[in-house]
Amino acid sequence: MLNAAVRNQTELKVIVDHELCCYCGACVAVCPPDAIFLTDSFLAIDQETCTACERCTKMCPVHALTMAEAAQ
Repeated sequence: MLNAAVRNQTELKVIVDHELCCYCGACVAVCPPDAIFLTDSFLAIDQETCTACERCTKMCPVHALTMAEAAQ
């Protein structure tokens, strides 16, 4: 698991594959800083709030969330 200090060094972020996402809300339920928002039509992630803990990527039943290095 990555903490906030490691995230700042590596600049990881969560990427959503909207074609795979089934909008089940499993990721929202496990996000400790409440950085994931589910609306009627899309899933959004507040990258500034996200700590890159990877809980959402592990919980997603359709593997729609992945971790990637942020573009500098």
